[in-house]
Amino acid sequence: MRPDLSDITVSNEFDPALFANHEGPLVSLYMTTHRHAPENRQDPIRYKNLVTETKSLFELNYDRKDYEGILEPLDLLETYRDADIWRKAKDGLAVLASNDGMTVYKLDYPVDEFVSVTDTFHIKPLIRNFQFGSHYYLVAIDENGFQVFEGDFHSIEKLEMPDGIETEFRKEFDDYTNALTGMNGHQGSHSPTYHRYGDKSEVGEKDTEEHFRYAAKAIEDAFAKHRLCPIILVGLPENQAIFRAVASIPTLLEENIDKPIASMDEKEVLERAVAIITGVQEARIGERVERFGTESSQGRASSDPREIAHALVERKVEVLFIEQDLLIPGSFDAETGALSYGADMLDASDDITDDLAQATYLQGGEVYVLPKERMPADTGTAALYRY
Repeated sequence: MRPDLSDITVSNEFDPALFANHEGPLVSLYMTTHRHAPENRQDPIRYKNLVTETKSLFELNYDRKDYEGILEPLDLLETYRDADIWRKAKDGLAVLASNDGMTVYKLDYPVDEFVSVTDTFHIKPLIRNFQFGSHYYLVAIDENGFQVFEGDFHSIEKLEMPDGIETEFRKEFDDYTNALTGMNGHQGSHSPTYHRYGDKSEVGEKDTEEHFRYAAKAIEDAFAKHRLCPIILVGLPENQAIFRAVASIPTLLEENIDKPIASMDEKEVLERAVAIITGVQEARIGERVERFGTESSQGRASSDPREIAHALVERKVEVLFIEQDLLIPGSFDAETGALSYGADMLDASDDITDDLAQATYLQGGEVYVLPKERMPADTGTAALYRY
């Protein structure tokens, strides 16, 4: 049976299990894409050229029987030019393919064209797309209900809740009494307030606590437990105070947008969210870089790739920094900690910094890809240890 688009996974999640325990050859393909016509019409053609380059690498380094299962999915992606992968592209595309399957990521930023066919995936360009804060949730609350949005640096999108979870409190709570009161004291004939986020409500504080406790648990169960994204709260300060008192979501940020979401257009919401996330990212990275300066003198950090490799074998790397535009030809043996350096990328099995990043992810550590000027050392890699 010939493969179709259903055999290609389009993922929004960065799961370290994806790049573990695969047998080579493994294809890593990256390219810039375009969000709008007419530029995006050339994207499938450029992709096809990269696939041709991939096939040449196959022929140079592998027997055909070793890569036959990868060829059809690679070719298939180019032929479906009306697919959402191309029509609703973002700023970059990543393709990771093996004989076990193919996964595609739509990236939020442009990437250099790059193809590798080795025995490990190349994931460094992906890391930036999934660093803490690159994707986030917006939770908009008021007395009448809640909404959840997912955002990045370019757009926000409203999310649908799973079946069984109501976002309008009147539908969830039998004793919900919030209704618009007419001038004569009776309910008006127009739409009830739960459609107008930010309107004043007759719901008491105890009821609001109960409603927000329900909302917080629903958000945690549906989203926060499954994806480690920061959450930005949107709404009036008094409602935010009640929500925070009853919520126990670890990724809920202190930074917030203190206006009802209905009072802003999408541009304003996005600008305010991006400003918050940028600040959070900068503070998070800055704190860790500063720690490196303090802890390296105490033996709790290192910029020596060989020392970091052995620390990974001991499972004690907490944070890894790798330089954004640097490739160190070679490979890392995760069982022994040995590093094998290659003369150049043509005869190397992979990039050492990439291998160290994968090992760090698989141990639950954090990885940050930084430009050279922000790196805490000039060796291309640096690490903070857990102890």
